[in-house]
Amino acid sequence: PSLLRAAPKFSGAPRATRVAAMSSAAPASGSLSFAPGAACELIVVRHGETEWNKELRVQGSTDIELNAKGRLQAERCAEAISERLAKRGAAFPPAVWSSHLSRAAVTASAIAAGVGSDEGVRQDARLAEWDLGVLEGMRKDEAAQKHAEDWWTFSHHWAAPVVADDVASRVISGGESMLEVRRRVVACLEEACREALVVGRSTVVAVTHGGALGQVLKHAVSQLAADEVPATASPTNACISTFYVEPSGRWHIAAWAEADHLTGDAAPLVANYNAASSCAEEAKAEEKPEEMPAAVAVEQ
Repeated sequence: PSLLRAAPKFSGAPRATRVAAMSSAAPASGSLSFAPGAACELIVVRHGETEWNKELRVQGSTDIELNAKGRLQAERCAEAISERLAKRGAAFPPAVWSSHLSRAAVTASAIAAGVGSDEGVRQDARLAEWDLGVLEGMRKDEAAQKHAEDWWTFSHHWAAPVVADDVASRVISGGESMLEVRRRVVACLEEACREALVVGRSTVVAVTHGGALGQVLKHAVSQLAADEVPATASPTNACISTFYVEPSGRWHIAAWAEADHLTGDAAPLVANYNAASSCAEEAKAEEKPEEMPAAVAVEQ
């Protein structure tokens, strides 16, 4: 049965909003120096789980559908965002944008239905996942063995808040660099925010991918002083991050990779990123999560 709740009713003037504290994965550093009402609230969601996520295969620009858990996670995202907006008494439903890849677009469709979007989902290829070229379709252990340098560029940096310029500009063989991804994703999200503010909407929801979300984090962190950079965890499938984007182009991180809405059967997959460990070992660990070592989220 569907877990989607009735869409919230939007009425009245927008209420003043208080910027949420950063999630436990990324404690807030200092206070925000702007009035949230003067900026666009940007809720960025990573798509739900796919079979390739589960098999630890690199997806990148390959179009892979959500699996059953991924569809459940999409519904949980819809619930969580709908509840947030309803509690705040938002005046209008948010604009909903998405990558054109099906795993993101289906996640976005569930969210649009849950929040009562009056415009549906606007798909934009600029929100697509990092094109990982020769790595796509490989399990992580295969990729580490056959394309060690490309794998290192990706696996060690996809969700890191700070990356050296020479690494960020390194192009994956047959694919893109982090810098190329960052430019297109940020341009799309800033356009979405500008359009929303022009028509009186205060919130944009965008559904994208792990590698693309990592570039959003890097962009926001690049505007912070070195001693303000927060510690962050890798984003799981169907996690929710919140930013505020000012018309001037200034970004603020309000919450990062929240996953409190993903419990029970919707709990996200995690995997150890030690390339020496086998996929079989990690699949076994997934069956017994209480015995898992320190881990990070599966990419993409």
